[in-house]
Amino acid sequence: MSSALALATKSLSAYRLSDMKAIALLLVILATHALSQTDQGQAIAFHVTSVEQGEATDYCTTGKCSATRYTVGGYRVEDGVTIEYVLDCVEVIANEPKPHMTSQCVHVHAHGEYPAKLLAEAIFFDTEKQNPSDSQPLLLAYQIRSEKEVRKK
Repeated sequence: MSSALALATKSLSAYRLSDMKAIALLLVILATHALSQTDQGQAIAFHVTSVEQGEATDYCTTGKCSATRYTVGGYRVEDGVTIEYVLDCVEVIANEPKPHMTSQCVHVHAHGEYPAKLLAEAIFFDTEKQNPSDSQPLLLAYQIRSEKEVRKK
């Protein structure tokens, strides 16, 4: 085994499972941000029908952060066909060195229609602050959990 591979294996084995989950979360956040930057997506109007918020217990298991999961139900209409979605976004607040938001979900409300971009695996709600600076939290796209075409009978 090469010395670089041995060092990487030793470094990874030093992490606890909770640390690895935090690293995985960071990679998901970065991938979502990269997708929103490279995939221009299709402009859509997204009508929100429901919003739920709750603690994301599968994130931040080390106690060094807290996470809130937002689940959004809604639909878009294209060529007379309604497509329903369930979307998911996790907002994270890091506790160290002082509490600060590291990633942020766009907050939407039921019975509202929002301009958005349909990406391959996510929907990104258009806002004024799409390109956060280093001092602002990363603005996340909502991951598509389910998608269903609904035809009127």
